[in-house]
Amino acid sequence: MSKHKNLVTTLILVLLLPMALFAASGDTAWDLIKVPVTQLLGLVLTMFGVPLIIRWGRKLGVDITEQAATDAINALINILVNIDITNTEMNGEQKKQLATLKAEQTLSNAQKAVLERKYGTLEAAVQVAFERSSLNRKGAK
Repeated sequence: MSKHKNLVTTLILVLLLPMALFAASGDTAWDLIKVPVTQLLGLVLTMFGVPLIIRWGRKLGVDITEQAATDAINALINILVNIDITNTEMNGEQKKQLATLKAEQTLSNAQKAVLERKYGTLEAAVQVAFERSSLNRKGAK
């Protein structure tokens, strides 16, 4: 308990010290320390804010693997777009099969594992990437 009490006391002193300096010295001194104080506040907020945000995210069910899955889907979308640009004579199914093969070759094992855990198979992940991409809306009018 005393560890938390010391931390809170230190934090209060760090935050209140610039106000005491401002009250004691007048306007000119405050102008000189304004920038370092805002930098210090940014550091303190980062030090305490990032762990709190991560903890709240875990409580709310947001997981880092969700971001990893989004990144992997974006990589699949890039593969699909490159295939669409370079292979104009292929139909949609052929492009999806080629995208699955290229994804097996180019994606890292971690990305493939995340996609397979979230979507079941790499083919299903390619379908999801296609549905999220603008390629799916190309023919719709």
